[in-house]
Amino acid sequence: MPASDTLERPEPTVAWVPSLTSSEVRVGTPGPTGGLWIAPAGTALPTDCKTAFASPWLPLGYVSDAGPTVGQNTTKQDITPWQSMSPVRSVITLREVTLHMILWQVNAQSLALYFDADQPVPSVTDGSFTMPVQADKGGHIYAFAVSAVDGLNVLRIGMTRASLTDAGDMAITRAAAVPMECTLTAQVDNNVLCTIMSGPSQ
Repeated sequence: MPASDTLERPEPTVAWVPSLTSSEVRVGTPGPTGGLWIAPAGTALPTDCKTAFASPWLPLGYVSDAGPTVGQNTTKQDITPWQSMSPVRSVITLREVTLHMILWQVNAQSLALYFDADQPVPSVTDGSFTMPVQADKGGHIYAFAVSAVDGLNVLRIGMTRASLTDAGDMAITRAAAVPMECTLTAQVDNNVLCTIMSGPSQ
């Protein structure tokens, strides 16, 4: 039996209706290219789940086994009238979408992201580089994407504009990978915070 026949095929092309459907329960495996992508700010996402990430998109490298975490946060303002102890309306005043991960590959790209610094150009002879972290610079903006594969099904979440808003401690120890914990927050790009794609890989 061909290897492809052992994979769970995407749902058939019919009108979707809500139901108890086991094929819609997904796991988040990264696929052969790493699952996390970075590009210059404003770079367009692939048009669908069948389209591969192409230059200038680059793989972000190994991350911790916890994988990436996409988060949401909203802030609301309750409107409570004099005649009531409960609000009659709630207005959303802030909405955030974040991407959290712990980078494990130590290179010019990951260190520049973690320290919010200009990315250095490694030496072509031995790969060495020096990266100053300047006090008067920061707020670098990038495009990011997560691509998770489950059989022949793909889930993608992309941000065409996002910047580092939090970073964890870098613990340099003998028995563990050096962690670079990053939280990125999406910025509005043409009134869009992020784009979600779900569909077949082929």
